[in-house]
Amino acid sequence: MDKKNLEGCLIGAAVGDCLGLPYEGMAPHTAKTLLGSPDKHKLLPGLGMVSDDTEHLIIVLRAFRKAKGNLNLFSKRLALELKIWTLALPLGVGKASLLSGLKLLIGFSFNRSGIFSAGNAPAMRVSVLGFLCNNTIKLKNYVKRATFISHTDAKAYRGALAIAVAANMAGKSKKVDPKLFLRRFRKINNSKCKEFDKLLQKTVQSVRSKQSTQYFAKDLGLSKGVTGYTYHTVPIALHAWLSNQKNFRTGLMNTIKCGGDTDTVGSIVGSLIGIQVGAS
Repeated sequence: MDKKNLEGCLIGAAVGDCLGLPYEGMAPHTAKTLLGSPDKHKLLPGLGMVSDDTEHLIIVLRAFRKAKGNLNLFSKRLALELKIWTLALPLGVGKASLLSGLKLLIGFSFNRSGIFSAGNAPAMRVSVLGFLCNNTIKLKNYVKRATFISHTDAKAYRGALAIAVAANMAGKSKKVDPKLFLRRFRKINNSKCKEFDKLLQKTVQSVRSKQSTQYFAKDLGLSKGVTGYTYHTVPIALHAWLSNQKNFRTGLMNTIKCGGDTDTVGSIVGSLIGIQVGAS
């Protein structure tokens, strides 16, 4: 593991989060009219601010390091971190993340705190796990724990696993072939779903056809912006990453221009490209 690539993952996520936050919830045309191009921080004059996307990535990394390879200890540490985070009254938090945090606070264990939801919170916090887990079984187990502590819908796990696999491959190669990613995910994925398989196939075909991420979003019916549904978030994030693996700036800008949940999708894309290009 290269420290610079891990730093790239964290910094990339934070930058994507900061750049995307002012555009959150806006349709592409509205965002362009009101804020222009997402080429610099626009939340405050010359400044940006991270949201729960970056916070959750750091929380997962901290729990992983404290656990030192013990899966149950990881879950307990993650539960503790999420309780502290919930007590801080975070702004803009998703419903499932908030409810699971409250359940943890009132005494539910980590294996009973999840809410049935297919939101994108698990996908936004697992790129560090993909990068750090050195074998398939470990990767799947840690992603499951990081997902089901808050989101129990299998769709949330599939989406998170796809991002973790992407991060794992990004840590090993500066240029990941889209078809190779698809084969690797299908081999690792132990939660089959025809709908998700078709979405990933469509994503790879679009990348290979050199379609823009904005065009791909419209093709998926997301012309008003990418939603927080993981089956919307993950294909767009993967498309932007696979299309811009050597160009951090372009990858982020093309992602945010899709509108919608821009801080989360921007954070995921930033973390994946950040792993490949490193901290610099």
